[in-house]
Amino acid sequence: MSYGPPPTPPTPNPAPRTPSPTPTSPSTAPPTTLSPTTFSPTTGTSSPTPKSCCEPESLRDLILTKLYDGDDAEVVFRSSPQKDAIEWLEQDVCDCSRESCLTDDRLVQRYILAVLYYSTNGSSWPACSKPEDIESTDTCQVQSTYGVNIVTISDDVKVSEGFRWLTCNTECEWSGANCNNKNELGVIDMEKNIPGGNLPTEVGSLSKLLVLALEQSNLQGVIPTSYEKLTKLQILDFDFNILSGELIDLSRLTKLQQLDLNNNNLSGSIVSKGWQNLTVLQFVDLSYNEFTGQIPVEIGGLTTLRELYKKMKDGQSNSVTHVNFTTSFCMLF
Repeated sequence: MSYGPPPTPPTPNPAPRTPSPTPTSPSTAPPTTLSPTTFSPTTGTSSPTPKSCCEPESLRDLILTKLYDGDDAEVVFRSSPQKDAIEWLEQDVCDCSRESCLTDDRLVQRYILAVLYYSTNGSSWPACSKPEDIESTDTCQVQSTYGVNIVTISDDVKVSEGFRWLTCNTECEWSGANCNNKNELGVIDMEKNIPGGNLPTEVGSLSKLLVLALEQSNLQGVIPTSYEKLTKLQILDFDFNILSGELIDLSRLTKLQQLDLNNNNLSGSIVSKGWQNLTVLQFVDLSYNEFTGQIPVEIGGLTTLRELYKKMKDGQSNSVTHVNFTTSFCMLF
């Protein structure tokens, strides 16, 4: 399909490291211009961590309070992936060498990424999975478009260079994950690196997230309603997965520029999803899903929307809409 003239992709800060790039498959995701945001990775240190940091019971209480409204630990942590994530985080705070203890926000952030890792069969990732040595500084690459440490392999292929996941290194430099200059996670972007699994609800608590892109990853299940809280989000890209269920409410995602959910098994109506609030939306692709009904009339009022793709599945008969809103709005179906 043709996306028309794409916006200019963001220019990341200079990368501090340059490992040799590894060829990967081309990406089909259309680039989108992000609002100006400084991504500045922070490298960890090798000084001994104060013993006071190693307090597993306090750590569990922190996670329960911040993410689960104080629910009972035996309920939250009794099974994977939350159980695996908290056990890894306990090892992280006790065994990793740091000058000082991590802040509560950093601990929660690392835990959420660990839940994402274990929810998506991280040990089977083709690249950047957890090494045996938690203090490993080995670098790796995943196909990625946004953030820092992006290396261009060809005109259509870019990769993110960074450390392997679930190591002592700052999570802001795990490959495919980037933070702003306050060490707040702003980007999770990996393509063709997740062999399956589900989207965890915990990701909805990453309140500073700008980009959430997990394309061509065989993800199953629904898009959690907790993602409706990602009010800073500019790019949501889950195309070419196996996601099902209904489209989440978009009314709070007022900074969203790109919504790319094509080639999934999403269903139901896309009416009354808060489209009228998406005043900076530039691109929507909902094609090759199982949505029913009409294109919401509110979409016609989005003057920034460049292109809309929507294909409805109806047995052997497919109807297709391609609307270019720079010239007109047309409602079909």
